[in-house]
Amino acid sequence: MATRLSDLFGNSRIIAGLLVNLLSSICIVFINKWIYVHYGFPNMTLTLIHFVVTWLGLFMCQKMDIFSPKSLRPAKIILLALSFCGFVVFTNLSLQSNTIGTYQLAKAMTTPVIIVIQT
Repeated sequence: MATRLSDLFGNSRIIAGLLVNLLSSICIVFINKWIYVHYGFPNMTLTLIHFVVTWLGLFMCQKMDIFSPKSLRPAKIILLALSFCGFVVFTNLSLQSNTIGTYQLAKAMTTPVIIVIQT
């Protein structure tokens, strides 16, 4: 029992990180929907802002030595990069056009669909 408790507290940083990630994702979705509804913000502009903020976050993590970038040939990663960009654009379009519940359901179904495609 004591070992399980020490493992739990040893993993508290991971648990805290996962909770912060979950809560921030939920907040971002609600803020984005609020922006769409109240300001009619253009989808592509909001998507561009998301990409810039993501780049800044990754740049800061790199400068703090959280990870080190690896060099790959563009041909090896272009399909992955395009699919990521398409995912962000289409999820933002889904949020703009649908309710938050429909958006969350579609986003949650992404993982099982990717598993089916992969198999």
